[in-house]
Amino acid sequence: MSRGDLKQLVAQGEGLRLEFKHCLPEPERVAREVTALANTCGGYLLVGIADDGTINGVKDPEEEIYALNSALEQYCFPDVIVELERVSVSRTRTVVIVKISTSPVRPHYVRNPSSRHRSVFVRFEDMCIEASREARKLMHSSPDAESVLIKLRAKERLLLKQLEQVGRVTVYGFAKQAKIHPGRASRIIVRMTRAKILVHHISLEDDYFTAGSALLQ
Repeated sequence: MSRGDLKQLVAQGEGLRLEFKHCLPEPERVAREVTALANTCGGYLLVGIADDGTINGVKDPEEEIYALNSALEQYCFPDVIVELERVSVSRTRTVVIVKISTSPVRPHYVRNPSSRHRSVFVRFEDMCIEASREARKLMHSSPDAESVLIKLRAKERLLLKQLEQVGRVTVYGFAKQAKIHPGRASRIIVRMTRAKILVHHISLEDDYFTAGSALLQ
């Protein structure tokens, strides 16, 4: 990537696929940022860029790269594959570009080395947030939509009616209307999403679902 390409990328501002760091934060936070991009739609982590987009660079890019690799090795499971590039922005400063692709082995977990606890993170706008139960389920490998059979029983028909009326549904909203446990509501919604009847949308509060391609045909 040239210096001009870097400037164009930075000019887009932080967002769904772009995160700026003046320098790398503590290892667990690094792991959260990288796995969130890998679990969502990929993107770039730029090290040496201030929050306001000022291109400062870092003095020792190799130290930043070492810290990055150590954080990913210690905290991420399964391993996240990243591509690294260095762009010199002055005689003594360099920006480290970390390219993260959407992972084929999602979800990637951030694990606490001192305990058995592990979490999944996703990207929402310019933020890294913890993934919902439905987001985690939908990351796992699933059959093609054509092989997912959905029987439209009473609960499924009620969900479609709710979708038609308000344009979107949430797990807890559907559970309340259908008078079922949220766990059962979640399973129904995940199955219908895998069948492309619904489309999943990550949200800062409750994730929501809208009509999928199978309904719009």
